[in-house]
Amino acid sequence: MKNSVQESRRNFLTTSVKGAAMVGAGAVIMAIPLKSLAHSSIDAGYLDQIASIGTTSLETSRLALRAAVNPLVQLFAKFEKEEQEAVGGLLGTLGVIVPSPHPADPDVLRTLRGLNGPAFDKTYMVAQVKGHHRLKDVVGAYFQSTDNAYIKHVVNLALATIGEHIERGEMLLRQLP
Repeated sequence: MKNSVQESRRNFLTTSVKGAAMVGAGAVIMAIPLKSLAHSSIDAGYLDQIASIGTTSLETSRLALRAAVNPLVQLFAKFEKEEQEAVGGLLGTLGVIVPSPHPADPDVLRTLRGLNGPAFDKTYMVAQVKGHHRLKDVVGAYFQSTDNAYIKHVVNLALATIGEHIERGEMLLRQLP
């Protein structure tokens, strides 16, 4: 039993690191064509929703880095925090002015602050999966709303990554007590 748990953790880590590297490389490559399109192509309504969901994810992940007890939850939080910071940095580099980010779900932050141990881990992962589902809906709506081929390609990549986060989050959630 121990070997299968260790192997599962190793596979999760290996796949997550590879995925993070691919997304990071993709973001850098796509920054060049996006820079010229960023100002005219990102609708403020979608950007506000995305930033709001991202802020919740970032803040809960920062909290999870201090409070999570399960090493895989800590790893998920680390990757999520780093990704949210990278996306924020990329948008800044592109000159995209993000509306004042506010948490999409401030109640989850309050709830998490009052939890510890396995209850914290489970609540954090449930919030991450729900947040990623919400993000997928918003980004999917944005995909449908734009006719810009470059943006559609990038958004399609983002949707694939969001889907992977949902799958990994759900997989991890099933492993928690």
